[in-house]
Amino acid sequence: MTRKKMRPMMPRPLDLARFSRRDFLKMGGTGLAGAALLGTAGCGSLFGGGQGGGNGGGGGGGNSITINLGDAIRDLNSTTTTDSVSTDVLLNVMDGLYRLDENTEAQPAIAEGVEISDDQLNYTFTLRDGVQWSDGSPVTAQDFEYAWLRALDPETAGQYAFIIGQFVEGGTEFNAGEGSREDVGIRATDDKTLEVTLAAPAPFFLGLTSFFTYLPQKQSFVEEQSDNYAQGADGLLYNGPYTLTEFNSTKGVTFEKNDRYWNADNVDIPKVEAVIVTEQDTIVNLYEGGDLDVAGLSAEYVDEYRDSPEFNTQTFFATFYLTWNYENEIFQNSNILKAIQMGFDRQAIADQILNNGSKPATGYVPEGMAANGGDDQTFREVQGPTVPEFNADEARRLFEQGVEELGQEPGEIELLVYEGDPAEDVAAFLQEQFRKNLGLQTRIKVQPFDAKLQLEADGDFEMSWQGWIGDYNDPMTFLDLYLSDSSFNTGGYQNDQYDQLITDAQAEADPAARLELMQEAERLLVEEDAAVAPIFFDGEAELIRSNIKNYVDHPYGGGIDLSLWRLEG
Repeated sequence: MTRKKMRPMMPRPLDLARFSRRDFLKMGGTGLAGAALLGTAGCGSLFGGGQGGGNGGGGGGGNSITINLGDAIRDLNSTTTTDSVSTDVLLNVMDGLYRLDENTEAQPAIAEGVEISDDQLNYTFTLRDGVQWSDGSPVTAQDFEYAWLRALDPETAGQYAFIIGQFVEGGTEFNAGEGSREDVGIRATDDKTLEVTLAAPAPFFLGLTSFFTYLPQKQSFVEEQSDNYAQGADGLLYNGPYTLTEFNSTKGVTFEKNDRYWNADNVDIPKVEAVIVTEQDTIVNLYEGGDLDVAGLSAEYVDEYRDSPEFNTQTFFATFYLTWNYENEIFQNSNILKAIQMGFDRQAIADQILNNGSKPATGYVPEGMAANGGDDQTFREVQGPTVPEFNADEARRLFEQGVEELGQEPGEIELLVYEGDPAEDVAAFLQEQFRKNLGLQTRIKVQPFDAKLQLEADGDFEMSWQGWIGDYNDPMTFLDLYLSDSSFNTGGYQNDQYDQLITDAQAEADPAARLELMQEAERLLVEEDAAVAPIFFDGEAELIRSNIKNYVDHPYGGGIDLSLWRLEG
């Protein structure tokens, strides 16, 4: 999901866009630029329900709170949506087979349990008794079968079909139009039993069933709604912690507790107003005025609020990195690539420009991500750093050696960047670092998010900085992006050894052997080939009203989970 805007500023555009993997990229770049959709007045009720305030300064008033989605809601259809704002909404009104808990570990939700075959290829899920849609009809195994196959159907053209297709037997072939629906390993054998056959072992698969593309849909309702499906509060059926009682794609939504939810007794906050505000000054003013209960902070506000007991930072499973187009001869020289990796100060970017909990990248796979499907150790703890430390002198030596090998000066290189702060600030810093430390001249090309993605997809760029947020808690959600046939490998990196390592890891059933393959792949990608220059692991700074307890914003996949929050006082 990438997300969304730079996370801090919003709950996911992050595109960091954890938002959608792609949107996430957007988030990371666009930050808070844009006009405030709500203006500077207090939020109150978005839909004329009266002014909030009260109950600990909360914007919602009474036993409700007000949060900021930070960007428009683009698509609430689970089979086609990608952006983090929409998925934040969707995952609070829908429940999958499993759901992430407060520690981001997968726990049974609509499924009461699962049996897994010894070869880790066959999963048999059993649904709970009595789980219902918001219209009172039962949630069935057929609802999952229908939605998953609908997501894979080439007629749907969902960008996230791959998140099912690459793991479920026959899914990729069906999605590509080269296989049949009947050959996909998804079967509802009765109302309560769903059998899933994987193409290869995936130790993170239970967590993946909490991902938005794996949510159920009731076929009869979808067909009855036709083009109106997911277009408004009445265009959806809900089986999650909340229902939507108000919906405006550019103003926000109202969540109200779903009394039919199987776990309703553990949902504490009865009502949440979710507004859309993009301008940072307005966000802070609304928070100070008691009209907003959670406020993302951009860098310039962090120092002002750092000592507040309501100040919070967190780091997501998200990496921003420099990548390059191998069609350009300069990027075919390994010494020049290693010089670029080593030639800028990541700590300064994290501390002086972002100032929001982001950390200097020590590898391509972000900090915190499990080593292998939920092991206690993280991948970074097992692997250690693969990114070289900043060393201007050594970077200059490598760069000059590379230029000598090329036999000519590289000329001015274009650096493609996202529009807005802090993306442009980071780009300006990199430009100066490369000039000062390497003698490399760059010109910055600023593009809106969608235009930037298109230039990259067309191969019409020289050097770019991109971002990615994990869809699931496993290094593979990052490492497979650099397969030579990956649509996300826009720079054209190609190494048969890397492809083989990733392919072998995807098929490997032994966890230790699989981890070794992924470690070797990252070392090859970053240390040996210098195919990518990780910059920082993305963070977020925010203010959270003191009466909100157990605040959870998942570092990957799920985003904010209102059902886990508690309201005290």
